Amino acid sequence: MRESQSSTRAEPHLLYPHDATMPPGKAAMAALQQTIAMFVGCITPALIFSSVVGIDPDTKSYLISICLLASGLGTLLQAKRFGIVGSGLLSINGTSFAYVDLLLRAGNEGGLPLACGMALAAVPLQFVLAFSLPALRSIISPLVAGIVVLAIGIDLIPVSGYYIAKGVGETTTWTISTSVAATVIGLLIASQISKRKTIRMYAPIIAIAVGYALSSFFGIIHWPDWKSNNWIMIPTPLAYGLAFKWELLIPFAVIYIVSSIEAIGDLSATASFSGMKTRGIEFWQRIRGGILSDAITSAFACVFNGFPTATFSQNNGVIQLTGVGSRQVGLYVSGILIVAALLPQTGFLFSAMPNPVLGGVTLVLFGMIASAGVRMILQEPLDSANMLVIAVSLGLAFSIPSQEHFVKELPEFLAAILSSKVATAGLTAIAMNCLTIKTMKS
Repeated sequence: MRESQSSTRAEPHLLYPHDATMPPGKAAMAALQQTIAMFVGCITPALIFSSVVGIDPDTKSYLISICLLASGLGTLLQAKRFGIVGSGLLSINGTSFAYVDLLLRAGNEGGLPLACGMALAAVPLQFVLAFSLPALRSIISPLVAGIVVLAIGIDLIPVSGYYIAKGVGETTTWTISTSVAATVIGLLIASQISKRKTIRMYAPIIAIAVGYALSSFFGIIHWPDWKSNNWIMIPTPLAYGLAFKWELLIPFAVIYIVSSIEAIGDLSATASFSGMKTRGIEFWQRIRGGILSDAITSAFACVFNGFPTATFSQNNGVIQLTGVGSRQVGLYVSGILIVAALLPQTGFLFSAMPNPVLGGVTLVLFGMIASAGVRMILQEPLDSANMLVIAVSLGLAFSIPSQEHFVKELPEFLAAILSSKVATAGLTAIAMNCLTIKTMKS
């Protein structure tokens, strides 16, 4: 289905807008870059769950494969846009970190069946939210979406520092780690300054390749401790069963609300980077389709004993870096993820990325996500009311959630919200926006 070109606006950084047709070779290369940006993040929740809960290697391998399969399906739905399902944008889906804490709690109480069962039980709320969005667009304004995107970027940036510093003093030295990361960052900066489109488009691949070469030279490439005797994964519905506990339903429901708010921010940024409008009925239809896609994909994943998925923020940084926003690339990414899911050992090619390389790339990508949030905020006039919304939202987001001892003492439903900076920013922004709108009308 071809999208209306009337909704596309000129962007100086954009080489291929959302509905552009790319040569297969260039599309495949762009897809590889998008996959590299999200692959480790996609399988990490499964790796964390496996380590903390203590599941056997075969179950771990199956869980990782289902997460990749669900991500491939979600990316396909987003890019292709089947009727009202999907955003029709280059929106990459992956296993969401937003659910990790609750999944671990459920996993420790009832293993993988309880974790998947609770995630599945709460997913209907996301369907309700999706169909309610057009009516809610007056309160979820570009200002609110921009605050969420900005909070996502700021919250993710420290992860880059974690990867750059990881292993220093144990497997590497600070000079080696910072040298590799600085080289990767320098190449990405240079590519953006360059006026040659080819260099800019392939910048992440070039930077990562050089980072790998340097890491190999310094001897800091290490294969992950993940082995499986299965070379073909066969998805099985309810392979490990499902379980349910009433007391976990509200916390999981809250996280689905949070995930939907994050998706609004992510999809708004994707639309902006891809040259699309971020206002009007068509835009909100895309947002509705994107959240519907997330809900369908999460339900699919949980039925097959995987984890919920969501739009991935870091991939918006790749669009900004490369200037490639064509949704055609999403179809290629989907194919790569599905193949990787069915052939689990292919994950080694991605998950062996040296930490300083990953840290250098994500530092730039996450910084660009934060800057996209600023850009969206600036679509609204910065009057005293909007400045107050920004101040209170960011103030609460980066104050209370950082006080873990305080959050632990709160009632469970409040702790579920205030333990997340993005959730706090998003819900506060919505509340403050409603308050200022009501005040202005009275």
